[in-house]
Amino acid sequence: MPINIVIFLAAATVIRLCLALLFPLTADESYYWLWSKHLSLSYVDHPPMVAVINFLTTFGRENLLMLRLGSVVITLLVSIFIYLLAKEAFNEKVSFWSTVLFQILPHFVVVWLTMFVELPLALFWAASLLLLAKLFIPHTSSPTPRATQLWLLLGLTVGFGCLSKYTMFLFWPCLAIFFYLVPEQRFWLRRKEPYICFLLSALGFLPVLIWNSRHNWVSFTFHGGKATAEAWGINVLPFMGDQLVHFTPFLVFALFNVFRYSLRTNKPTDQQTKLLFSFSCPVLLLFLLLSVKVKIWAHWPEVGYIAALPLTVAYLIENKKSLTRFFTWISLFTALVLAILFWLSPGILVHQKDYQQNFLLTEKLPKEYKIFAKSNVTASLLEFYAKRPTYLATGFLMSGRPWGEKQYELWGVPELKKGETVLYYGEDTNGFRSMALKYFDRIEELPEAKLYLVEDYISNNYKMMKLIGFKGKGHP
Repeated sequence: MPINIVIFLAAATVIRLCLALLFPLTADESYYWLWSKHLSLSYVDHPPMVAVINFLTTFGRENLLMLRLGSVVITLLVSIFIYLLAKEAFNEKVSFWSTVLFQILPHFVVVWLTMFVELPLALFWAASLLLLAKLFIPHTSSPTPRATQLWLLLGLTVGFGCLSKYTMFLFWPCLAIFFYLVPEQRFWLRRKEPYICFLLSALGFLPVLIWNSRHNWVSFTFHGGKATAEAWGINVLPFMGDQLVHFTPFLVFALFNVFRYSLRTNKPTDQQTKLLFSFSCPVLLLFLLLSVKVKIWAHWPEVGYIAALPLTVAYLIENKKSLTRFFTWISLFTALVLAILFWLSPGILVHQKDYQQNFLLTEKLPKEYKIFAKSNVTASLLEFYAKRPTYLATGFLMSGRPWGEKQYELWGVPELKKGETVLYYGEDTNGFRSMALKYFDRIEELPEAKLYLVEDYISNNYKMMKLIGFKGKGHP
């Protein structure tokens, strides 16, 4: 790799690690970290890859540096894959600026400081795209000498992607779209390699199927229920707003012309652009359509942007658009996002001393009491900082149907003995107190035991309470 990209990635990685250590453990991140303490073939929410990576970096220990090191390393690897992908498809100039673009977009600057399921998904998605580029570029009407090995490697990367998140299954429809757009490559459909690749990737998904078969296919019923939970149309505008904030208006609004450019014919880069189009536009469009009925979080379609980045840079260069202006506006937008996060809400720099208080919970929480929490993320956050088992309230103190309910029930929730006292972390409302006093003699607040988090709704609204004198049988 040229020295300029090596220096840039080295500097970006150091800066990213420093930023990562300024942010406290986040809610979802803590839940996925907890999985590393309960290694399994799969989980209710997602396949097991994030748990495996978290275990390899932390060994299930409460170590924020090692947890964040995992996200930093994956970001570096994805950057390298994007660089190599863009170089394979275009040239050195496009590959350099594609890597820079990836590193300065707000979503990848901020959200990717934490370790969550999309990171391993993006890692294997990017690796798979690179292998496809090596297979299909330049134009060929017959297999290259390395084709068989590349297809086998592709089966492994797609399989690992399917073990990261179910979104990886979109890889195959995207590949089908590519074959439709590029008839010259359809000869592969008459050969055995793509089908062996598909079977190899399917074998990689077997652990998830085995685990679900033992647990009444809970993952599929869980995710299937999301489609019926939301009213029609209410999530479209929030989804579009999230994309504009996370990926900037400058990139999002450019994509229409970028995708038109990628489908033009009679260009030297025709096949390359159609390959990248097939793995970006359909993904982004699908999630836009799904937002009509399903709540789509900002990070769900992020893999669609990986192929879009080299396309965007190539479009700007070929059409003599100003790279300087484009990258300046994106940099300023990202700087604005960071300024808001650091000094306004949630005020990352302002609350650094508060975040350090989280590590004192091991001393502030009486060790003789079991700890229960209202939500899965508050339970996992407490387990990380208090360094002791914390349970989700899935019994008589459960409020609604909390996320993670089925997963915690699989891990097991202990029964209480009559007269026992427990700690509970949740919202202190009249409704909660009325319910709690049906099962306990009295309630005491522990004001000194508080979590300070990026998620203000937890820091501001949740309290630690001691529920004293359990009256009967069961568990909270």
